[in-house]
Amino acid sequence: MLLFYNPLAMMIKLFCCILFAFAVSLALVPEIIKVAHSYQIHDLPNERKIHSQRIPRFGGLAIFMSLIITMLLWSFWHRELFSLPIVTATTGIVIVGFRDDFLPLRASIKLLAQIAGALIVIFFGDVRLNSLHGLLGVGEIPIYISYPVSIFTIVVITNAFNLIDGINGLAGTIAVLVFGGYGYWFYLNNDMATAALCFSLIGGVLAFLLFNYRSKIFMGDSGSLQLGFLASVATIKFLSDNATLPPSAPHHLESPVMFASCLLSYPLFDTIRAFTQRVAAGISPFTPDRNHIHHLLIDMQLPHVVATIIIVATNIIFTIASLLLQGYDDNILIIGGISVAVLLTYILQQLHYQVKRNAAAPKTSQAPAIKLLQNNFQERA
Repeated sequence: MLLFYNPLAMMIKLFCCILFAFAVSLALVPEIIKVAHSYQIHDLPNERKIHSQRIPRFGGLAIFMSLIITMLLWSFWHRELFSLPIVTATTGIVIVGFRDDFLPLRASIKLLAQIAGALIVIFFGDVRLNSLHGLLGVGEIPIYISYPVSIFTIVVITNAFNLIDGINGLAGTIAVLVFGGYGYWFYLNNDMATAALCFSLIGGVLAFLLFNYRSKIFMGDSGSLQLGFLASVATIKFLSDNATLPPSAPHHLESPVMFASCLLSYPLFDTIRAFTQRVAAGISPFTPDRNHIHHLLIDMQLPHVVATIIIVATNIIFTIASLLLQGYDDNILIIGGISVAVLLTYILQQLHYQVKRNAAAPKTSQAPAIKLLQNNFQERA
């Protein structure tokens, strides 16, 4: 057991989790692509979607299989690496997502599946929020409030990942960032089981991204719902485990809610923004549209890779800021973070409007957003 908790031994095993999951996913993705093309099972383009070709959308299966095979393999050495409630709930989420990738399901059915998965990890895995950790001035909460709050948290984060899966590489790269951040924290706190889960996901997602960035395959709902669900589980475990650490512990975060919010800043903010706009327009918050932040960037003629880099870089900046501002009041920090995000989005919307107006003007070349910015600065000078 000393070897198990030896930091170097743990890091080697986690690195092996990444490599093995990467190898499994790398082997499965091309086969999934071949099968999808053989049976003509594709994500078809339409007026709402960005792609113009028929592309398979079952990459989530490769990520899931690489995760399960890796966790099963390493559980032979360490039984605690395999959490049956988490695996069972995730399997149900993936099945529902896979069914939706074949034939679209009603939003209510997917929501019920997410609630069922949440109940499994809450009741059988004891993954739940016992406290709001100072958010809105609330600390410990009674069990009859803990359950609905935990379900709400899981459903929100799960759908947040589902909603940002709109351009090549975005959801997968954000997932690598999120699970990398949580995985490293769990590693520092000797939680090998959760750290192995996070790093196994990273390996599977990285292999998928090699094909996703080239528009060879999409992860589909089987992937985005899976990543969102497991991100919600990791978030709740992080908040709960951090609360059990003494304040003097080297890896205890004094503003844990701020850190989690910033690590998930893009999925959460874009989801809240999209839902608010839809409700204000008098339509269902689950109605798909092209009003996400990544759509604004794409509409400004930026390549998918550039749009993804901009979003991920912003997410990283928010995360670093949350670490530098540890010790300050979570509520003030979150309000400040939301204010900054709203300001950045307003600037982006104004730039998006200028680009569209420039593109619609007669005898005006459709200049990229960066070129338009340069022209604006030159005019002001």
